Amino acid sequence: MSILKLSVSKSKRYNPVTKKMGCSGRVITNGTATFEDLCNLAGKGMTLDPIEIEACAKAFCRDAAAQLRDGKIVDLGPLGKLYPSCSSPWVEDPDDLTLDSVKPALYYKPADEVEAAIKGAKLVWAKTKAEDDENAAPQGGTTSTDAETPDPGTNTGGDQGGGTGTIDTGGTASPDPSQGGENDGGD
Repeated sequence: MSILKLSVSKSKRYNPVTKKMGCSGRVITNGTATFEDLCNLAGKGMTLDPIEIEACAKAFCRDAAAQLRDGKIVDLGPLGKLYPSCSSPWVEDPDDLTLDSVKPALYYKPADEVEAAIKGAKLVWAKTKAEDDENAAPQGGTTSTDAETPDPGTNTGGDQGGGTGTIDTGGTASPDPSQGGENDGGD
């Protein structure tokens, strides 16, 4: 198995706590592996047609979503687990916490192999537009780094990064529900 190499760019960010502009790292991806691409790859060397694999995978996803709607933890096998969760602000007095301030969320806990692939990733700085122009190949040629240079238009890494995290629309991250205890939205 090869080592994952993640290109990181410096993205300007406003810090609402300090009220200052600064920057943080953001992953620049190498594109998107579509659902159809994955079904085609899964069909290689199998007797199942990619269309049959896609139909099974869609049914799997539909049923996983139904289990989440029923409030269940969904085990995705070698990918990890999905947990219904919530996020909320921290309050000193429990009476100050209202349902209006609690937001539903989805927590993803990757399986060990998936998490190890991300945590073991080699980080490199993404090339800037100026660096790409400097290394530009003559008309019709390619540079020696073209295969390693991600498309700058596919900045989909966001702040999610790899590993565990809560997917939500705001508030404070909730604790890892797989560790037991109540999901109180605290730090």
